[in-house]
Amino acid sequence: MHSLSLQILIALAAAGGGAFAARFGVPLGWLLGTAIVTAGCSFAGYRVRFPAMLYRGALVVVGTGVGLSITSGVAEQLGSVLYLVPVAALCSIAIGRLLTPLFGRMSGLDMATAHFSLVPAGIAEMAETSAHYGADVGTVATMHALRVLLIVLILPAALAYVVEPHMSVVAPVAGAWTWSLALAFVIGGLAGKLGSLVRMPNPYMLAPIVVLLLASGSNLIEAHEPRILVVLAQIAVGLNLGSRFDRVTIQKLPRAFAAALPIMLFHAALMVALACGASWLSGVDIPSAILGFATGGTVEMVLTAKTIGADIAFVTIFQAARGVFGNVLAGLIYQRTYKRRCLP
Repeated sequence: MHSLSLQILIALAAAGGGAFAARFGVPLGWLLGTAIVTAGCSFAGYRVRFPAMLYRGALVVVGTGVGLSITSGVAEQLGSVLYLVPVAALCSIAIGRLLTPLFGRMSGLDMATAHFSLVPAGIAEMAETSAHYGADVGTVATMHALRVLLIVLILPAALAYVVEPHMSVVAPVAGAWTWSLALAFVIGGLAGKLGSLVRMPNPYMLAPIVVLLLASGSNLIEAHEPRILVVLAQIAVGLNLGSRFDRVTIQKLPRAFAAALPIMLFHAALMVALACGASWLSGVDIPSAILGFATGGTVEMVLTAKTIGADIAFVTIFQAARGVFGNVLAGLIYQRTYKRRCLP
């Protein structure tokens, strides 16, 4: 079968998996169902190629929607909890650092690969950084995809069925196709491109958030995204996440994946405990704190926050900060500890 036709069939099948999950009320179902089907196709031997342009477009949709939905009043309220931002990011990175020697021994991976596999930052960023230190790039990328998928599998469902029923959730405002929305997307796309030029982390989502937050807070633009756009964005994010699973890497390193599961779940559990403590200390609601502290992907956690009605601004800034700290410190930590000590 022609490669393009095969990719279209995989995308349609994956979207069908997302529709199935959403139909039965699975939290973040469009994203999760799509990611699982795509990962299954990848593991079955079908090479999944997801165009970078489509993924960037999905990020612009997410970032634009978040920027338009965060009011200036909400943003101002974050000032009282900003001290927790570096705490959450550094704790997450420190836990990964402490677990790396254990993970290295259990998995049989070299220390460079083990280290960069556990730094909770962006998949692409960690894979690129790890290449400079001799790590196995394919393994690093696949391990990060596993981490994000685990968090997406567990947290949305747990928050929706255990915590969220006790919250007062505000129903999302119905969106409409307007000229203001079109202008917002143009601005968001240009902001994303500029962010990528200055090497901003996750630029196609974070840059539109910043710019549209300013425009919306100043009452220059008022618009709301139609639900279909959010659904399409979830499908695109799910396709991208699922395509990260490399069959060859998984078959080559079954021991590493067996070791990664308990290590990553333990890391996630510690972050949930810290989030609950931060919630008690600061007064932030528990779902927002858990999603902000979570080691899932930024896009995935922000979409989860929108789905369950958590504080999107809180989750966004905490997730963005974790990515920035991880990108900045990952190489430095490796150089100052593992490489200097010449650990095997």
